[in-house]
Parts: sequence; structure tokens; C-alpha cells
Amino acid sequence: MTFRVKCSLIVSFISLVSFSFSWALPSIAAETTQQLKITENTEILTIEKAIKLVKAADTEMAKAHIDAENDNLNLRIVKMQLRGIRADSIDSLELAQYKYITEAQSEMNARISNLYKESVEGILRGKAILSYYDLLNAHYEQEWKRHRYQRVDELVQIANGCAKSSKCVNANKEDVRQVESTAAIAKVEWFVAQSKWEETRIQQNEILGVDAQKEWLFPTEDEEATEDPPITFEDAIASLKTDSYVVAQKKGDIQIAQLRVDLINKYSALSTIYGKIATNNLEKAKIELEKSKKADVYAVYTMYQKYRDGYKVMQTCKHAVKLANDNYNKRISQFKQGTISIFEVLQLEQELANMENHYLAAKNDFNHIRANFQ
Repeated sequence: MTFRVKCSLIVSFISLVSFSFSWALPSIAAETTQQLKITENTEILTIEKAIKLVKAADTEMAKAHIDAENDNLNLRIVKMQLRGIRADSIDSLELAQYKYITEAQSEMNARISNLYKESVEGILRGKAILSYYDLLNAHYEQEWKRHRYQRVDELVQIANGCAKSSKCVNANKEDVRQVESTAAIAKVEWFVAQSKWEETRIQQNEILGVDAQKEWLFPTEDEEATEDPPITFEDAIASLKTDSYVVAQKKGDIQIAQLRVDLINKYSALSTIYGKIATNNLEKAKIELEKSKKADVYAVYTMYQKYRDGYKVMQTCKHAVKLANDNYNKRISQFKQGTISIFEVLQLEQELANMENHYLAAKNDFNHIRANFQ
């Protein structure tokens, strides 16, 4: 099945062009727009665009088509080679296995290759969606870190102004240095996030098949996630009735194992060592099939549980950030009025920053889960 993946909490897609926090300082959006590196090489990236780019750039689809064609050609060759062996001329187990097992194996290979070829589109779609969310996650992180630095930098100005005022008794030069130290740390975190964004952009641009230095903007709004996944649990379970290429391969293994047993029974005896081995292998193949089917069912249960849990965590973090931000702004007002110290404000700012980090992580996790349903 990152960053704003299916994050219902993910509020709206923060755009590089008009990035804004629903509870951020009013000046943030305008400043963000001014800081963007918008060039002729800049485009808006959406999930659908990412999917188109990956499909065009990835070689897996081409290789799957080649493999399927080769396996179909090999099947034709095998059938031509075995055509001369008539059923009434087979008088030994070895010859029977050569004719029937070889042909059955070739047929299965061709069938599985065709199924895989059909499934590659879904695989590439998932790859593109994850690439998109990885980019969005890195973008969000640098924007939040920048926002945090600007918030603390404004606090520096407030504390400095208070320290210089003869009317202010709750801030001095030492207090200002403490706030400046926090601002310096916030600035370093912002620079680290910027570096991470640049690295992620280059890595994901390779997956998208575009120039390494390609710049991206993001939509200002995102499709809101809902508490329940867009696909019902019942439909997801029902979809398992259609064999994936993995399950189809397991079934093919059973067919070949059954054929070996039948041939030994016809041209030899199941009581022989080879007969017992063939029978055991047939049972093993059946066990592997049931194991695979069971794993698929449990995977669906797990996926739905993670979606709902991830949604709740993200919504909770979103609400917590809003409360922490409101509380911080109130304490700023109290500091200006001289009723609390700068250290109390710094403590609340750090709590707000920690909650913002939790929110970022929750959105990132949810987006990866959400990708499974997209």
C-alpha cells in the first residue's frame, strides 16, 4: 500500500504557491509565496500527474510485456516440440512427465506472466502515489519548520522590545539570549528540513522520470479523507475472489503437483518413494495456497484497522495543535501584559512545536495507509 497521504486531517494540500496554516500567523502565507523558487521548470504535481509520469518512465511495464511475450512464444515452441509424442506411444513415467509436465509448466508460466503484466499497472500506480506523498511530506516538513522558526523569531523581537522598555519588568537581556538560542535551534531544524526536501525531490524525480532539478508546486486543496475508507470492507474481501498473480501461481503449482501424482499413479505406483514424494508435494502446495489466501484476508483486516486508527490519531493531533497554538497566542498576550515570564512562553512554544511534529508524523503515516485505497 506520506505525507498527506489520505489524511483527512491533512487539512488542505499546502501549496508551495499559497501555503497557509489554518492556525498559523497571518503573515506566513504571503512570506511563503515570496520565498518560492518558481521557474519555468516548475509545475503543479497532482497524484494523477505522478501516476502518468511513473507509467511513462518506469521500465517494469515494458519488461512485463516482453516476459509475457517470451513465455507465450516458449509455450508455442514447447507445444511444437511435444507434438510428435503421441499419447498412445508413451510407455514410461519419464516420457509421460517429459510431455505433460513440460507442457503444463510452460502453460502456467505463460498464464502467470500475462497476469503479472495486467497487475503491473496497479503496482506502478501505487509506486507513483507513494512518490507523491513522499514529496509532499518533505515539503510540509520544511514549511512547518520554517513557520516554527518565524514564530520564535517574532518572539525574539517581542522579548527584545520588552527588555529595552523601562515599563517591562518580566524580560531582560539574559531572557532575550535564551529566546535567541531557541530561535537558532529552530533555524537549524528548518535548514535540515530544507536539505531533506532537496534530497527527496531529487530521489523522487528519478522515480517520476523527470529532470533531477525539477521543481514542484502542490494543489492548494486536497480531497478530504473520511473516517471510513473509500472502499467498503465487504467489497475489499469480495475482490479477493479474483486471483492475483501470486494466488494464480499457487494454484498452478497445485495443478502441476496433481499432474505429477496422476502420472505416477498411471505409469508407476503411488506406493513408491517417488509417489510418496509427489503426494507430499501436492499437500504442501495446497497448504501454501490456503496460507496465501488467509494472509490476504488478514491483510485486508489490518489495512482497514490501520486506516481508522491512523485517521483518529491524525484528527486528534490536528485538534491538539490548534489548542496548543491558541494557548500559545494567549500566553504571548499575557507576556506583553507582564503577567508571565518569557520562560513560560518558551515552554509553551516548545510544547506547540512537539505537537506539530506529532501532527506531521501522523499525517505522513496516514498518507501511506491512505495510498492503499487510492
